[in-house]
Amino acid sequence: MNGEGKRELFTEKVVAGSRTYFFDVKEAKDGTKYLVISETRQSGTSHEHARLMIFEEHLESFAEGLQKALRFLGIKRKAYQVDVVRQTYPKAYERWTPDEDEQLKIKFRAGVSVSELATYFQRQPSAIRSRLRKLGLLTAHDKAV
Repeated sequence: MNGEGKRELFTEKVVAGSRTYFFDVKEAKDGTKYLVISETRQSGTSHEHARLMIFEEHLESFAEGLQKALRFLGIKRKAYQVDVVRQTYPKAYERWTPDEDEQLKIKFRAGVSVSELATYFQRQPSAIRSRLRKLGLLTAHDKAV
């Protein structure tokens, strides 16, 4: 807690070229939480600072507006988080090795189902189907189960 009675709950620093951004979540004496977005940029021999505060009751509207602006700019948010997916499928999004490709071919030709292959290879069923297509064992029209 600092002298103004504000408590910092979270901070994230983002360095982007000559600018540095800080995303700080703070809590006021009365328990109100708010987001402070700060920018520091080099301007000649000095630094310029700018700060924007968004209070808890306005965060949802702010986030919606930001998402609309990002979509307009063509920046899409991932519909998934790799670390979350890897809790179920530990090898999700990893490169396939030649040995794994060979094992996949053998098991698929032996009649092992996609769901069983997903468990065995620790990858998502969609990744199994995609790899089978790449290896020429499935076409885009095949319905592997």
